[in-house]
Amino acid sequence: MPQVVLPSTALPSPTKATAATDTPPRTNVPPPSPDRWVATTGSDSADGSVTRPWRSIQHAVDVTLSGGVITVRAGTYHGFVVRRSGLVVQGASGESAVVSGGTYVVLVEGVSNATIRHLTIQKAPDRWGSGIRINGSRNVRVENSLVRDNHSFGIKVKDSTGVRVTNNEIRGNDTGIELSGSVGGTVISGNRIHHNNRMVTSSRGGNGIVFAKTSGLVTVSGNTLWGNRARHLTDNGYDGGAFEVYASSNLRITGNIMWDNNNVMETGTDGSAPCSHINFTRNVAYGPGTVVNETQGVILRCASSSLIANNTFDGLDTFAFYVTASGSFAGSIGGLRIENNIVLRGRIYSLDKGLPGSLVIDHNLDFPGGSTAEYSDHLAFVEGHGNTDSLAEFRSWTGYDAHGIQANPRLADRAKHDYRLRAGSPAIDAGARIGSAYVGSAPDIGRFERGA
Repeated sequence: MPQVVLPSTALPSPTKATAATDTPPRTNVPPPSPDRWVATTGSDSADGSVTRPWRSIQHAVDVTLSGGVITVRAGTYHGFVVRRSGLVVQGASGESAVVSGGTYVVLVEGVSNATIRHLTIQKAPDRWGSGIRINGSRNVRVENSLVRDNHSFGIKVKDSTGVRVTNNEIRGNDTGIELSGSVGGTVISGNRIHHNNRMVTSSRGGNGIVFAKTSGLVTVSGNTLWGNRARHLTDNGYDGGAFEVYASSNLRITGNIMWDNNNVMETGTDGSAPCSHINFTRNVAYGPGTVVNETQGVILRCASSSLIANNTFDGLDTFAFYVTASGSFAGSIGGLRIENNIVLRGRIYSLDKGLPGSLVIDHNLDFPGGSTAEYSDHLAFVEGHGNTDSLAEFRSWTGYDAHGIQANPRLADRAKHDYRLRAGSPAIDAGARIGSAYVGSAPDIGRFERGA
């Protein structure tokens, strides 16, 4: 990418012309007002005012001073690179400003503040490209935008801290959002992330949000994720899901709603770093999906010192929780706790042998059966024992869920995906105390605390 040369702030040496008139020659540097405009009817030789807008977004970001707001009128524009801090690039209110094409349609690199909002960002054509790439920056905001049909990522955040991705629609990409490297303080909230449904490579793609070897605390809350899966390139199966965690730690994933994804969440590592301190709490995921037997739960191959708690899973295929400590991509699950979850109309557990003694599975409410989900009539599968429909038998095999409940959770309206607890639910005051606030004598089981 060519280096952008910023205009000099030094005053020019006087010439006969400037000395005679005492007026500097006209340049493309904007006047003092921080509000600049871009339109398809504009010219980059204009002054960027509302009546004399510029033609290209790239020209606008090259010459607008820090603190400037660049408003883009309706139309389609080439991609652009932001390497100056303090700029806002936004679509005009009530108009459709589309930015299209380029390996990175929008590249934000090496800045300390920037905002991208109210734009449609689309059609990055190259493998490992993205609609928006945020690289080596901090305090970048992406908000209220449509990010669609990009190969390989809708939004890629690398080695950038304090990023906020909020209230966007992210769809039709290979993967919706991927974070990698040092990304502490990043927040992903209020987005609609759906139908990211193509493979990047034979082993990557079809995901809503991916954490790939990240460090630093990331919070993911209040998003809706659906339809995230991709057909394998080499066979008839599918890959992907709502969340993928690869050798990443310190994640808070809470208050999200998911349906019709290939998996709810999958964790794994190549051994270079653990998956640890993953808090997956207060989420809802339900099936059935649009592909038979391909809407599964949480796959835990590495999740040390992690908490999977107070979630509600309804009608998922194969399992709500698959836990293993061996095989490909496995790492430590020591100190993992699976507590206070409601799982109904699907098999709750699929447990491998050789699990560590520090694994805690308890205070979950299980109510299998009553759906078309694969293995929905079974409560659990345990390697070396087989399937069981009985919580008592599951306890005798494993010692897990000593305080678990097998009963109808009495939900407000499961058919309408209203998973609040009705009066008299056996989930009320039946959970473990895990450090979060609750009403009554003990926490409730499931996503919603009654009376909170």
